[in-house]
Amino acid sequence: MKSFSIKFSIGLVQICVAAACITAGICSIRGLTSVNSHIDQINHKSLASIRAIGTIGEQLRAFRSTESDQLAATSPEAVAGLEAMIGPIAQGETDAIEAYAPLVSSRQEETLFHNLRTQWQNYRASHAETFAHPNPTTDSSTTATTNARLLDEQQAMSATLSSLTTINTVRAGSYAREAEKTYGLTLQRVYGAYLVLFLVLAASVLVVYYNILRPLKKINAAIKQLAAGDTTLAFPYGGRGDEIGDISRSLEVFRSATIRAETLQKEAEHQREQAEVNRRAIHEKAEADARARLKQATGGMADALKRMVGGDLSFQIETPFSPEFEPLRRDFNEALAQLANTFSAMSSSVHTVDDGIQEMASGAEHLARRTAQEAASLEQTAAAVAGIAKSVAQSAQRSDTARQIGIKARETASDSARITDETASAMQRIEEGSERIVSILGMIDNIAFHTTILALNASVEAARAGEVGRGFAVVASEVRSLAEKSTEAARDIRALVLSTASDIQEGSSRVRDSSEALRVIVKFIADMGGNLDAIALASREQSVSLDEINTAIASLDGATQQNAAVAEQFSATSRSIVDESHKLNALVGQFVLPDPDRSEPDDMLMAHAMEDETPAAQWMADLKAGAWSSRAGSEQRF
Repeated sequence: MKSFSIKFSIGLVQICVAAACITAGICSIRGLTSVNSHIDQINHKSLASIRAIGTIGEQLRAFRSTESDQLAATSPEAVAGLEAMIGPIAQGETDAIEAYAPLVSSRQEETLFHNLRTQWQNYRASHAETFAHPNPTTDSSTTATTNARLLDEQQAMSATLSSLTTINTVRAGSYAREAEKTYGLTLQRVYGAYLVLFLVLAASVLVVYYNILRPLKKINAAIKQLAAGDTTLAFPYGGRGDEIGDISRSLEVFRSATIRAETLQKEAEHQREQAEVNRRAIHEKAEADARARLKQATGGMADALKRMVGGDLSFQIETPFSPEFEPLRRDFNEALAQLANTFSAMSSSVHTVDDGIQEMASGAEHLARRTAQEAASLEQTAAAVAGIAKSVAQSAQRSDTARQIGIKARETASDSARITDETASAMQRIEEGSERIVSILGMIDNIAFHTTILALNASVEAARAGEVGRGFAVVASEVRSLAEKSTEAARDIRALVLSTASDIQEGSSRVRDSSEALRVIVKFIADMGGNLDAIALASREQSVSLDEINTAIASLDGATQQNAAVAEQFSATSRSIVDESHKLNALVGQFVLPDPDRSEPDDMLMAHAMEDETPAAQWMADLKAGAWSSRAGSEQRF
């Protein structure tokens, strides 16, 4: 099987880690964008429509209250004054209805809006027809009939507004469910990306250990044995096509050259002894000369081999040998130069491996630090969400208490299927109760007004009766005082009802503020946006949703803590690999390599080897040719 280079393996691991991180970021950004889109739909469509409907209802109630005062008026001046007051109110109602037109987003809502506009036009036409004459009517039955007719038209508009409110509430709930679904899908994708990242890190650790660290340890042990003089060992991983294989093959060439040099030294020693025996019989001088030449050659070779064993590869045998040993000197110089070049290439590869592993260790440390920071942020976010959940739970408890009191007071149904419907129906009942209270207050004002007139008439009659009617006059005065107090109380109650309506609007505003605050929280933790709309639906559903978010954040916090631990372990492993690479670099650094400017070119060494015809020169030429073919094959693989 083909082995990939260390540089390619490290680059592939970095690409996989970067791809996993980018995938997690893209999934988080897309999920947050989708959730933000749903929240914008709720804020700019549903909540805006509900606010516009509230404005229309408020203007309608003000119009109806002023109209009730007109019906109760007893003088043309009072009717004219109230008609002047009701004109701006009617115009405000018309403007509020027209302001709602751009917010219509469905065919059903458009039909209801068209009905609302038609009902308002009919209501204004009935009002204009009723008060076409400035003289007030004194017939109580006619006044009651007119009041009932106008009240029916007003209640028809209120029913249409209630239907529009229901449509917008249901639409907001749909947006909320879509946001929750998007949140869940985003969470699954982020978990998947983290799982892939964990698998890639685990696989990279195994690959680095089994393909780099363990082979380097074995080669290191073999180099130590070779430096100790053991030439019988065989360097492993020679068949690999990466930098480890190049190092092993280069060391194998060095071992073969050392063995050949020892063999040549033994042969030379044997030839020297044989020559001494032959020359001793021929001539003492010739024997001495031969001994001197052999001593020169073997001494130079011995000194050279000692320097090689000591790790010095930067020298050349410059002293010429005798002609029969000169090819041996050139072959040894050529082998030594080839070995020095091999160790230079091996040193460059070791530096490349060291640089790649250091980059990998630095990336692992950055990853561990960022993961730890993310875990701390998630822990703080979880604590903040837990506090918000506690506050919302208390609000939900108070909302339940208020809902139970409203249920007992109005004798309505107590078990609602969902908290959102219960909140919407409670708000609707409050609005209808306020409307009925305003209508009743109008009737109370009318009764108090007629009571005052009757008290005045009784006082006049008592005054005419003289002394006999004095007691009746006192009673009439008390009745008139009670009527005035009733009128003042009715006005106070009306003011209180209007204040209550203002409080309801303020409560809706606070719900929107809470929704915005929760949306900011969702942007930091990348997972809580789907539950923010629950604040606009009901306090209880907010509590349940925030509890679920709190649980999800706790789970995500745990996963992030585990990822931080894995990243820290990977960083420690990378630092261990860096230490081993430094050791290997130190071992290679023990060899003294020649300066490239002073070394003899390889082609010249090959030429010297080919010129000689001796077996030793021919063997060194073959060794050089084999080394060149090995290097060519390695460069072709790179």
